[in-house]
Amino acid sequence: MLKKTLFQLHWFFGISAGLVLAFMGITGAAVSFQDEILRALNPQVLTVEKQPAGVLPPAELVEQIEATAGKTVAMLWVETDSGNAARAIFAAPPGEKRGAMRYFNPYNAQFMGDVVGQDFFGLLLKLHRILALEDVGRQITGACTLILVFFCLSGLYLRWPRQWKSWRAWLTLDWQKKGRSFNWDLHSVAGTWCLAFYLLAALTGLTWSYDWYNKGVTRLLSDSPKQERVRNRGPAPDGPPPVVDYRAMWSSIYSAAGPDLASYNVRLPPVAGQPATVFYLLKHSPHDRALNQIVLDPATGVVSQHSRYSDKSLKAQLLTSVYALHVGSYFGLIGRILVTVAALTMPLFFITGWLLYLDRRRKKRQVRQARQGLAASHGDAPA
Repeated sequence: MLKKTLFQLHWFFGISAGLVLAFMGITGAAVSFQDEILRALNPQVLTVEKQPAGVLPPAELVEQIEATAGKTVAMLWVETDSGNAARAIFAAPPGEKRGAMRYFNPYNAQFMGDVVGQDFFGLLLKLHRILALEDVGRQITGACTLILVFFCLSGLYLRWPRQWKSWRAWLTLDWQKKGRSFNWDLHSVAGTWCLAFYLLAALTGLTWSYDWYNKGVTRLLSDSPKQERVRNRGPAPDGPPPVVDYRAMWSSIYSAAGPDLASYNVRLPPVAGQPATVFYLLKHSPHDRALNQIVLDPATGVVSQHSRYSDKSLKAQLLTSVYALHVGSYFGLIGRILVTVAALTMPLFFITGWLLYLDRRRKKRQVRQARQGLAASHGDAPA
């Protein structure tokens, strides 16, 4: 009874949510290597020549950027020795959620040109996360991500082979099979190969879909849940802009990070009286999201909280690395490639699932017609 119920739910969700999941898989794979693709398309914009003197400190960068743009910097991303262009996001105009972003040379604070393809990848990312439908899309993708977890667990139960100790029964495909048997084999074997990747993508992706899930994961994994930053999707608070002393902030950042500083991201509060947040990465960091965090007063540079990635427990490191786990960069380049390939195979399950469903419908129709024909023949027979 349980197996039959799971089977019915599996195919029902497959023919309904499967298309959305296939779309999410394709768009997710398309943005997996967007940074590398954009740098290849825009080498004169996104890469700069390294200078022996090093990048300019934040105070000089912001002073020159704001003087040139005539706008106030709200966020600043700088890589100290990568040869990549730095980024600045300006304060949002009244009524808008976010200001414009510009790339600049961190060695001389000169603005770079426009980035070809950036809007395209931005749209792909929005489609991947919320189907470009804001709150409605977030609910749809969130529900489909929950269904993906169900697919992984129910599919594993439904395909459990009799010879479960044999790895061939789990992982090999019989290419001599045809029709329905081959589609079923392809569906189940490919699902086994992708199972871990889909579970990882779903369980991490849900943190952006549901606040209750995000809070639960934070409470479960964080070393100090009360100190974790709460995600805010509401409008920015009103008030005077913050007073910022970049020299004092830089002194605190460099004192905390030391000479191994590889990159830093300064995020200023929207109004005065609130702390600034700085995320920084060290040269020996295990992956690109092994971020350390500083909370400090933007006016004085006084640090109120310093959270080092290396000081965290494993579970808290996993919490900090949710995005890296989602895209596979937690496991290096090989992890990114494997996650991308798994995402690209998502349409395979929608297609084979539909083929199996249509074949089952066809066979049921043939059986029903045969029974009707048999009943008719019995009815026409002489008594």
